[in-house]
Amino acid sequence: MNAQSLTEQLARYWSGARYEDLPGPVVAMAKSVLLDTLSVGVRGAESEVVVATRKGITSALECNSGSASLWGTRSSLPPSAAALVNGTATHAYEFDDFGGCGHSGAVVIPAVCAMAERVHADGRSVLVALAAGYDVAARVTLGAGGYRAHNDLGWHSTGTCGTFGAAAGAARIMGLDPDRFTAALGIAGSFAGGVWAFLVDGAMTKRFHPGRASENGVSSALLAEAGLVGPRYILEAEWGGFYSTYAGTTATPEATVEALGREFRILLSGQKPYPCCRGLHSSVEALLDLMQQHQFGGDDIERMIVHGADRTVRQFAKRDVVTLLDAQFSMPYSLAVAAATGRAGLDEFHPPRMDDARVRALMDRVEIVPDRKLGPYDEPDLEVRGRRGEVWLRHVPVARGAPTRRLEGEHLLRKDEAVAVPVIGQRQFDALHEAVMTLETCSDFRQITALLRPA
Repeated sequence: MNAQSLTEQLARYWSGARYEDLPGPVVAMAKSVLLDTLSVGVRGAESEVVVATRKGITSALECNSGSASLWGTRSSLPPSAAALVNGTATHAYEFDDFGGCGHSGAVVIPAVCAMAERVHADGRSVLVALAAGYDVAARVTLGAGGYRAHNDLGWHSTGTCGTFGAAAGAARIMGLDPDRFTAALGIAGSFAGGVWAFLVDGAMTKRFHPGRASENGVSSALLAEAGLVGPRYILEAEWGGFYSTYAGTTATPEATVEALGREFRILLSGQKPYPCCRGLHSSVEALLDLMQQHQFGGDDIERMIVHGADRTVRQFAKRDVVTLLDAQFSMPYSLAVAAATGRAGLDEFHPPRMDDARVRALMDRVEIVPDRKLGPYDEPDLEVRGRRGEVWLRHVPVARGAPTRRLEGEHLLRKDEAVAVPVIGQRQFDALHEAVMTLETCSDFRQITALLRPA
């Protein structure tokens, strides 16, 4: 093996990185994902899965206070437990960012924030830690062969690869030296996990995966600080390494450190305009565009045909919609509710509108046909047939919110405002927005988390 492992190379760079080393676009993106993640996280605090998680972890710890805030509440817990709850809350409504490890914000930002409160970190330190966590999470995912290849094996990359990003973010905010930073990554990788079985019955564990990964990252950094040594070759060990075990046929280990310190993988992240699985966004966008362009509504639709691949059917053909997760992974539901309302916001998914006869009727008019050979990141085509014989076709190769089609600043701000204001109020949201946009001037990150309590 090489004298210096992949984790050592990652740790050596990010343990020594400074705020001044970050290009302007990286700083701007770190602020953007922070505001977006905090906004959806405070709203997710009210969800059923987070209420259950909060009760469970409080009972397990036999305490209800600590140094780290639980967003959207007036409670606090120890850092690792807070990271678990806040990570789950961020992903609770499927409205958090995407790219990198899948949902990097939901694993990295809760870990960084929890430790930033513990050590009273300043804003510049938080920005570097966010860049580190996003970078490492994405790099490990690329080393596993990329998002699609890794997830096609049944792993939920947000849980498996994301835990490395959480550990990196926590280690950086704690100021761990290269050896302890390496140990934190090794410990975190020893307990990485998360599989896609939740799709069958809409189970809550999908929301829990980023929370558990974030908790694991914080705990790993704390254990490394205390002297526990993790495996240096956690990624590339031939037997028992993360890549050989989790990505044996797909791994490209060299991608882990390619252009390290020159290309910052946080810039691979995107932000969602719709609170459903990213794989549905191109079809929802195509439908809304056609409705606006040709001025028709749901009652004018005879048929909606999604021309996709086998994986489109496997992931998104669900018609028995009971839970929120069911709705957010159902092509028939997503297209039907968008056709019925002309919108696809949080209100259209939470709760699922299965008591609406129009939505149920439109679901019956959606068909998914596996008649395309799609590459790993190709999107399906949408064909809409009208009741008067019209045929409207639309293909969206890259849906809005992607790194190459970013949401306009005002659109993203309005989204974050819409989800956060019902919890923290307009005045606090405005203060939060201003504080995040000027984060480099913040002397104590607790000033930010204080704004996440209910108004």
